[in-house]
Amino acid sequence: MKFRLTLTTILNLLWCPALAGRKPAVAIVALIAATALLVADQADTAKTMMEAARKMEVVDGDLNGAIRQYQAVIDANKQDRAIMADALVRMAGAYEKLGHAEARKIHERLVRDYADQTEAVALARARLGDAQGVERPVGIALRKVWDGDTSGTISQDGRRLSYQDYAAGNLRVRDLVGGTDHPITVSDYNVFESAISRDGTQVAYPWINNLRGLELRITSVQGTSVVPSRRLFASDDVEWISPMDWSPDGKAIAVSLQRGDQTAQIGLVTVPEGSLRVLKSVDWRGPTRIFFSPNGRELGFDLPVSDTSDQRDVFLLAVDGSREVSAVVHPSQDVMMGWSPDGQHLLFASDRQGGSMGLWALPIAEGKPRGTPELVKASIGTGWSLGVTSNGALYMGTRAGDGDVGVVSIDLAIGKQIGPPARPIQTFIGSNSQPHWSPDGKHLAYVSARGFHPTSNRDRIIAIQSLETSNVREIRPRLSYFNQFSWSPDGRSFLTGGTDLKGRSGVFRIDAQTGETAPVVVLSPQGGNAYPQWSLDGKRIYYRHLLPGGEDYGVLERDVVTSRERQVIGGGIANGPINLSPDGRWIAMGSHDRSGGLSSAIVLIPVEGGEPRELLRVRETERLATFQGMPWTPDGRGFLVRKRLPRATELWYVPIAGDPRKLDVDASQWTTGPVGALSLHPDGRQLAVLLQSSKPGREVWALEDFLQALKPAQKQGALC
Repeated sequence: MKFRLTLTTILNLLWCPALAGRKPAVAIVALIAATALLVADQADTAKTMMEAARKMEVVDGDLNGAIRQYQAVIDANKQDRAIMADALVRMAGAYEKLGHAEARKIHERLVRDYADQTEAVALARARLGDAQGVERPVGIALRKVWDGDTSGTISQDGRRLSYQDYAAGNLRVRDLVGGTDHPITVSDYNVFESAISRDGTQVAYPWINNLRGLELRITSVQGTSVVPSRRLFASDDVEWISPMDWSPDGKAIAVSLQRGDQTAQIGLVTVPEGSLRVLKSVDWRGPTRIFFSPNGRELGFDLPVSDTSDQRDVFLLAVDGSREVSAVVHPSQDVMMGWSPDGQHLLFASDRQGGSMGLWALPIAEGKPRGTPELVKASIGTGWSLGVTSNGALYMGTRAGDGDVGVVSIDLAIGKQIGPPARPIQTFIGSNSQPHWSPDGKHLAYVSARGFHPTSNRDRIIAIQSLETSNVREIRPRLSYFNQFSWSPDGRSFLTGGTDLKGRSGVFRIDAQTGETAPVVVLSPQGGNAYPQWSLDGKRIYYRHLLPGGEDYGVLERDVVTSRERQVIGGGIANGPINLSPDGRWIAMGSHDRSGGLSSAIVLIPVEGGEPRELLRVRETERLATFQGMPWTPDGRGFLVRKRLPRATELWYVPIAGDPRKLDVDASQWTTGPVGALSLHPDGRQLAVLLQSSKPGREVWALEDFLQALKPAQKQGALC
């Protein structure tokens, strides 16, 4: 039973008739007991309020709401200095995340007025820099600009942001001032990264032309309608090209590209001629970002320090190729972020202080480092740079949340959902995806993304949660990229398609205990994801491969002992992930549609030979989310698939014999998700899904007023 006592209640107890005439000691005992109940109740209330504030701050990301809640804790606990000090420390932390100068004022208040609260004062002194004699810059503002995609760049005036509309496959431009946007292309998932010119009038982007080739194209971003684009550059030997930045005069585009032999290169594509000049080649390694210096003479970029490491340093390269300088060399992770508008500082993110990424500035003069890096702002998160505007605002993209792993209880016998979905994963909320039950049903594995760039596998790990203890252990595959993975039948390893640290594409085995990675099949780099699956006995694997001609896919069976291979199906039949039945007799796949991971039909393929047959075909306005997983039921009689309608999402059961039927399951909160977003537990009653995150998927933030923290470079001749 929980008591709610006030001071008035205590006084009433003292004057209670039942206590009249009793000895003073009895009254005192009553007072002490009642006061103890009051103190305990107040402490419990304060704890509840603090937990609510922490949830707002950490889980919901509502920093302003958390600040108000911390203030409410302070107002309600004026007599408890320990609670007040704790609330002040946490409030200052929320202000720091907002980049607000109020954080410093609170820390100074703690040092000045709360000397008896030694732990809080020590934390405040550390944040003020007293322990190291360092003054922290104040007035730096970190402002959220937009909830949306972050695959493009910002214009110099801070008005236009290019981005990819994943739902439609189009390149779009967002007017951050007017709050409007409009399409730049009309495509079918063929546009990815993009870069806006310095004057905000043009955008460059790579275009995949139906697997026949890759083009670098440019078009105008002015107006509100789609205008024709033109091909700027194309080469049969270039497997991928990423436009990173435009030169200040608009006459060149800095690009990162990869050749057919996996050689990575940094170069310039001239505008309007479209000629490529390679400035640097470096085995398979490539930069996350390249930025021109403000005067256009230097390129700043980051690269892995070796072909067996994903740790990055930052370099400077003259645009005429005459000179390369190692600018930032440190055991930490260092990532290129841009330049100060005057060109006197190179900006980079680093985890060298406390393991969290902070923004640092390196003085630059004459194209060389002049001095030591200085911390501009700590704890900027795992964001990547979208560019620096002319007024000195650094725009960053962050992966706030792609989705949360959820578990839905279902009764397949009656075709109904039992209760609301559970969210078993409570760490790195919004960054977890691709859940997969272990063969024995005792573990749930999933991918947890903690990277600093959307196309980087940095700290993209496989986490494995025990259902018995809820403990989570993590393994980090030695791969530069991996996508869908599957458990081996004995639960000792995973199988995945991806690229290793030497740039080799293929199928890889990952040890489920150590994360050690070994190639099983090496494939052509243009072959795409293999979507490999184990046979039930673990003696064979099945994977997708690119057929000769490079325009279609088939499925191969491979004996893992003898390496002997057999083609299961050829081209023109099916595409996407392979879903092998529990008895190994059937493969279910999506039809041969190329529409961003969606299909119009499901094909059942006999593994030992025979004619494939359609099990389900939907209307023209509907699609089947075959790339998100079609888990088989334990009895092998059918599988589950999501059907996407224009305004709804449904879950269907598709038997290999009989009519498909819609299940009574609420899929409205499920995300469109990445590959492999559905996994059915071996008991057939628990479906792991990807739920809409409590946080938005992508966010754009602007770090403003940070120039005040920078000290001038020691000038020796012209600035770079």
